[in-house]
Amino acid sequence: MGYFIALLGLASFGISAPQAHADLPQAVVVIDSGVPTALFTNILTEVCVLEYSACPNGKQFMEGTGAANTPVSTNATLTHGTEMISIINAVNPNIKIIPIRIIGITDKGNPYIYSNDAVKKALDWVVVNQAKFNITAVNVSQGKVFDNCKVPSGTAEDVAALKAKNVAVIAATGNDQNRTSMFSIACLPDVVSVGATDNPWSGVQGYTYDPKATPTIARYSNGNASTSFYANARWFVLQPNGKTKFMVGTSNATAAVTGFWTLNRKQSWKATYDYLASVSIPTSNQWLTGKYIYIQQ
Repeated sequence: MGYFIALLGLASFGISAPQAHADLPQAVVVIDSGVPTALFTNILTEVCVLEYSACPNGKQFMEGTGAANTPVSTNATLTHGTEMISIINAVNPNIKIIPIRIIGITDKGNPYIYSNDAVKKALDWVVVNQAKFNITAVNVSQGKVFDNCKVPSGTAEDVAALKAKNVAVIAATGNDQNRTSMFSIACLPDVVSVGATDNPWSGVQGYTYDPKATPTIARYSNGNASTSFYANARWFVLQPNGKTKFMVGTSNATAAVTGFWTLNRKQSWKATYDYLASVSIPTSNQWLTGKYIYIQQ
């Protein structure tokens, strides 16, 4: 069954788990819309996992050069992957990126619908290939609120398997003003869930971030008592045409935390989580309270 979402088994690929390459730098997987790969110099490899339409090889799965490459677009769904990678790179310029494209593109350049089934298949690939590419974090800035945190079968197991390998799956809570529920997959207990703060202004203007201002959980941010962290969601992000644009949202906060996690990664998942918690400060709005992480822009 597909669980369709809004932007914001392992053997299915016919490969076995490779051996670890300890000499490789850290890599972050970005499960998203893909990117015009010529924009970035730190892409390690590319993957395409689609439910509808085809990857460049004419199939619904592809790995290697060109797999996640997308044409330059101004469509908000198709610019999203570029925006997330630009934030991760801004926080940790030394990271390597593996984009996994889960969104098909029509002949007219529009996105197809997609679901958490595609996210699950992307996570399958990560579990199998984590050691080969030294993947230390996975950014998932898409989702939708489903009753009882409904996700495709095996998703929670993939996340748990990655956590056991000290790999953080970091996901956005969503922008629905929901004060009791988070997006699937952010709601899973082993996922590092990230909500948004406004600082210093709640409007859409691109005002400069003020690290001295009191962070306030954004009114639009989903969240509940289980939300792991909140972070500034106000960023100037790269667009596929090479220009920058001011954006807000839990996706931005999630990408920032992903970069921060890799920048401060410790010997274990728990040690890293505990460190992030130790440098956090309380944040709140009239509905929610949580832990805010200051991430320098």
